[in-house]
This record gives sequence, C-alpha cells and structure tokens, in this order.
Amino acid sequence: MSSSVASAQHSKNRSRSPDSPDLEERQDKHRNKRQKTSVFSHLCAQCQKLDLDSSFEKASALYQKVRDGSMACPNDLFKASDGRYFYNDAIPVHHFQDRLSRPSTCPLCDFFRSLRVQPDVHVKHKLLAFRSSDSWMFRHDALTDNPTWNEIQDTVFMAVVPDDEVIPPSGHEVDWLEKEVPSVGAIYRLEANESRDPDYNILLRAREVSEEANLDLVRTFLDVCREHHHGTCGRVIPHEPIQQGFRVIDCTVDDPTLLGAQEQPWGIKYAALSYVWGTSSADREPWPKTVLDAVAVTKELGLQYLWVDRLCINQSDDAEKAALISRMTTIYQEADITIVAAAGSGASYGLPGIRSTLRKPQPKYYLDSGSLLLSTLPDPRCDIFESSHWTRGWTYQEGILSRRRIVFTDHQIYWECQGMATHESINIPLFLDDSDEQHMADFMLTGIFKGDAHSGGSQSNQDDLVILKDEPYRLDYGFPITRKATTRAQLRGLNEHIRAFSKREVTYDTDALPAFQGILGMYEDNKSLCLLHGIPVWMGKVCGDHNGAQITFALSVTSWYHRADQNHQLFVSEDSQRRSHLPSWTWAGWKGIVTWRAPPEYEHGAFMSDLIALEKLRFLWAANMYLYNPDQPKQLLSSYSPDLLKSSAPTLIEIQDPLILKYSIRKETKKEWKWLQKAGRIGRKQYDIGSPDWDEKWYRIAGRLCFIGLTVRMTEQEWTDKHISGELISVLMFASKDPSSEHGRARFVTLRKVRPAAERWERIGVLSLIIPEVSLAKCETNEDFLKQIPVHEREGVVVIQ
Repeated sequence: MSSSVASAQHSKNRSRSPDSPDLEERQDKHRNKRQKTSVFSHLCAQCQKLDLDSSFEKASALYQKVRDGSMACPNDLFKASDGRYFYNDAIPVHHFQDRLSRPSTCPLCDFFRSLRVQPDVHVKHKLLAFRSSDSWMFRHDALTDNPTWNEIQDTVFMAVVPDDEVIPPSGHEVDWLEKEVPSVGAIYRLEANESRDPDYNILLRAREVSEEANLDLVRTFLDVCREHHHGTCGRVIPHEPIQQGFRVIDCTVDDPTLLGAQEQPWGIKYAALSYVWGTSSADREPWPKTVLDAVAVTKELGLQYLWVDRLCINQSDDAEKAALISRMTTIYQEADITIVAAAGSGASYGLPGIRSTLRKPQPKYYLDSGSLLLSTLPDPRCDIFESSHWTRGWTYQEGILSRRRIVFTDHQIYWECQGMATHESINIPLFLDDSDEQHMADFMLTGIFKGDAHSGGSQSNQDDLVILKDEPYRLDYGFPITRKATTRAQLRGLNEHIRAFSKREVTYDTDALPAFQGILGMYEDNKSLCLLHGIPVWMGKVCGDHNGAQITFALSVTSWYHRADQNHQLFVSEDSQRRSHLPSWTWAGWKGIVTWRAPPEYEHGAFMSDLIALEKLRFLWAANMYLYNPDQPKQLLSSYSPDLLKSSAPTLIEIQDPLILKYSIRKETKKEWKWLQKAGRIGRKQYDIGSPDWDEKWYRIAGRLCFIGLTVRMTEQEWTDKHISGELISVLMFASKDPSSEHGRARFVTLRKVRPAAERWERIGVLSLIIPEVSLAKCETNEDFLKQIPVHEREGVVVIQ
C-alpha cells in the first residue's frame, strides 16, 4: 500500500494540512510575534560560546550526507561496560557537565534545564542532535521504504540527555528516543525568516503553542476526519436507538445552566464529555469548570448539544441510570466528538487553554539571530498516561469507545480518531495511506485508545505470532483497517483491554463490570463470542466438531491470573482483594492486575484462536461442567445456547467426580531452554541480549514442568503444604496438545475451600503442566493422554462460587 504526502493526494483540498493558507487569518491570534527577548550579556560564559544556528545547520548537512550515501552512520547496538545498551549515531553538540543541575541566572541554561532527560537520576547532561526520521513519531524502516520518503525533507531536533563516561559523546541509550525524550520534549529551531505556511515537503517541525487552545487547528482535524475517514470514523455500526432518557445540554443558549439538560430525540448530532468527577466540594458542583469549558468547546466547534453523565442521567432514578449505563457503547460511539479532560484530578479543574483555565507554558528561547528554539512539549500521550483520567475505571471505556477524541492536557491538545493521531505542538503533514479509508500511513505513530483488535496499529492482525510480553505501553505504528479484525486479533484486544482496565480504580466494587460493559459491547457483532462475567467463551465448534463452549470456557477460566509486572516467573503470588458479589472464577471477581500470558510461551488469545481455526487436534479434553445460579436447576455448559448463557449469567460451576492433582511437591530441575531478551528500537535490527534477571529457577511436579499463578499471597512451601492438608485442591479443567508446538498442556484451577459442608470452593489461582513430546508419543487416545497427567479421580462434586 503506497503513501504520499497529503497535498500530493488531495491538492484541491487544502484543508487537509493543519496550517492551510485559508486558515491563516483565523490562526493569527495563536501566533506569538517573534522578537529578541534574550540578552546575550545575561548568558553564562559557556552558553555565550554556543552557536546553535550553526550547530543545527551542520547537523542537517551531515545527516543529508548519510541520506545520500556519501557518509556512513553506525546503526549497530553497542554494550557499555556497565551492561547498558546504546546507539552511537547522534551528533554531539555540547557537554553541559553539571551546570544544569545547579541554579543559575542564565536564561539559556534555564531553557535546557527544563528539557533534561532523567534529571532526578543524572547530574551531567549533554546536547545531542538527531534526525526527525529517527524520532518516536516515525517507524524509520517503514518510512524510508515508503515512496513518500523521496518527496520530503528530513529535519533535525536536539535533546538534552544524560552524559556519563561509559557511553561515548555521540551515544544514547537504546530507549531514550522512544521513552525518555517524549516525556520532556524535543528541541526544534524555527528560523527568523521561516514561513509558517504549510510545507508539505518538510517531515516535522515544532509549532508554537499559545495560552489559548488552538480550536481552529482542531476544526481542521475534524474537517479532515469527516471528509476522508468514512470507512474508519463514519457511523457504520448500527445501534438500537435510546428511546427514553436521552438528554443533552444546549450549548447555544445564553446560559445553559438555567435550562439544564433537556430530552431530545435520538439521532441528533452531539459531543460527549469524558472526565474525572473528583471528590472536593467544587468538583461536586452541578456545573463545575470542566463542564462549562466543555460547553464552550462544543459551541466553538459548531455543535449544539453536549452529553455529560452527571447532568444528562437522572442520578436519582436507579432504573433509568442502569438502562443508560448499559448503553454506554451506544452513547460514546454515536457521539460526533468526545472531549476528554486529561488534566487535573477533578471536574473543577477545567480544560487548559479554554476560558480562564491556564496551560503550562511552552519552553522557548530566542537566539540573537532571531531564530526560535522551541520545545515540542511532552508528547501528550505521556501526559495522558500520567493523568487521573487514565487511572479511573469509568473513563476507560469512554476513551476507547469514542470515534473522535479531543484530549486536553496541561500543555496542549491531542487529537485521536480511528484514522489519525496528532497534536498541537507539532507541524507535520498528515501522511495518509492511499486507500479507501484514508487512515494515517503505516510509518506514523498510532494512538493510545485501542479498538477491538490487539494493540491498535497496522500490525494488529499478525495471526502467526505468539506475543509473550505484557508491556505497559507498546509503541505501534499505523492504523488498522477497522472492523476487519480477525478473531485472534479480537481475543488479544479483549485480553489487553481486561489487563489495562484491571489497573484502574473504581470507587465501588459493584462497578467493576458495569464500568467495563461498553468494552464488552464492542464484541457483540461476533455472534460466536460470548462474554460470561467478562470471561470469553466461543459458542461455535472448535477443532472440527468439539463443543466450543465447554472447551474454551475451561481454557479461559484457567488462563487469567494476577501479575503486576512483566516478569515471567514460574511461581507468582499476588495479594488481590475479593469482590464477593461476582464469581471467584472471573477476573472481575478480584481487584488486581490481570494477565493472560504465562511461561513457557503461553498466550491465551493465540491458543484459543488456534483451537477455533483448527479442523482437528490430536488430543483435546475439557471437564464436564454444570453452570447454574442458586435455586435454579443445573445445566451442562455444553447445552447452553448463546442467548440463554447471556440472559441467565450463571455464577456457579459444578464438576462431578473431578480429576484432582495427585502430587504437589515441586522439585527444582535443570533448565532446558531460556527466555531471551531482545533489544533494539522498533524498525531497527533486534539483538539477543541474554536471559533476563528473573529467569532463575525451574520446577517440576511428577516430572512435568510447572507454572503456578496465585491470586492470594502464599509462599511456594505453603502451596505444597496446603495441597497435602486438603485446604487447597487443583482441579484439571483443560488439556490438549499445544496447537503451535509438539508438547501438550494441562491446565488446572487451584481452589480454596470456603463452605466445607456444601463442598463450596473459590478459585485462587491456576496451575499449568507441560506434557513433553516423548510422553505424547506413547498416546493414541484422550484416555492415554490423561494418563500422562498426574491426577486422580475424586468422588463427589466440587462447586466453584
């Protein structure tokens, strides 16, 4: 799929550029006239020696030589004497020594001081020059392989990074350009005579950000989206209309607070507000500052109506409130735009840059030449990750479900729709893929509000991949073709949404599933996928003619566990809190950070999608489970229809004559393979850098490599002792040959007794055993396969609540 600069594709539609000439008059108020505000004599002696105009020009000339092949640039990854990995391809400009760590009256030092990477860790810093094509905004290999690359001019930026003896002057640690520099901002130079008119041949420049939010720029983004993102952001998912209780605020009246929210017919165009309520008395006012600022934004963007939960839902009518909460998918997906308040900790904070709400200033410095040194500010994605909005449970689905988001941070505005992500402080052509959907090109940094598919970038549908690592934020590039996600990508997306949501806070435990209901609603179009209390169940056939509900429920209920960090240890024990109103066998029944990945090389989404896709699997078994509610008759899970499973939402699992783990003594064993870490920037060569520190000990149970994940705090010895005493049991729920390897897997739930007389248990963890290939070779039938698993039959029933 080829790409080109937006102007080349749509030369007749100049509104595509964020700075089109027809907007010049409207944007004048956002421009600060350049003038010399710094006085050379006020600079410290070291800064007086700097010629930054010349440094930018020399760096640009050197990188041009690299581009045309007349000069080599090292692309390898190097290892420092202290074990850190670094690249050695930057251009050194200046060594500050420790002067940025000391107070001074030098204005240029102050400018650089505000843009230091890791200021709390390092004392000495240096100034390096980089190519914009190497910044986090682009995937370098995809950019340089694209025909667009031949049409555009690369630019140079600088960054203030740590300076130490073990990394050479032109060196920078492997992740600084992807993680550290974005958190503080890059430094660009705007020349005194440089036009602000759009230049479609320049890759990236900085833009001055004024005290007022640039809503003219937002209108440009909105126009581009409405005109060209028909396939990605258009209303293509039909929703049942909201027949009663749909109220909105009319933002065009003189005083909306007097009129209040009024009921309107479903189908009108409206904006929605996503914000944190807060706890102070000012936050709890009916019309706090954030709401009033959102009214102003809505009106300025040409919309009449605004939906705000606190004002548009009758909070005293429990039935109406419940009905509207169940329609959050509809409300946010149907909103023309969603205004996201990602600054402050409550509704009284306001939207920075709107009315009287202040922004944090943009670092800038005027050189004597008239050139302006300008920070791109922290990437707004970083600000959003650090915001209160990103910590709250209810706001999670609001951001995800929206088609177009206008996010207000303390520094600037961030725009993200389903085909484009950009922000106020950068001046960049809107590179588009030459396709019907007109989403941003594959080399562009994608957004952070992921849809139904895994990760959200153009790599979302990699069906031949097992992804082992839970990353807090994965840099991804390009935008996926919407509503064409495979089942594998959807299952991965669902699992990632569950993990991300489980990190967030809800005030009341009873909100745990309602606040996630909108996310679950994204998967309703996949009629074979049922979500029982948040647990994915495939209601169609798997592996040919096997009952999908029985197989995949057993797989799913044994696949999630709690793990806060990324380390894949073979014994994990986390102290999670029980939510007693939900079953213990669902992740929503506990408060804790959930993962669906485990060692060795297990990923639930990939495994389950393989079972769905395969026509046949040599060995496949799942326990017969009865699901029911108290005071209702029992029913085999395999006999449920999708509608009945969804409407009845059973909470109890009964297993008759279960297969129980026979041995519980874990014996340390020699490792037979290692997990290897890789290092290297996305889009560059990846290097094996050895085993991680946490890859320490392996254990076996009855000769089978074992993994244990616990939802409650417990030592390894306590796990063994409590199995011996009978306080804990591990019940075999699922076993099969691994679809992607030659060995087999046996998956158990670990249960703790809660009501001895009624044989009631609660799920507190999982156990996985690897059945080696040599053992599978002895088997002809499922019965033979089960004999390779250390279990014995226990008479009676086990009920998991």
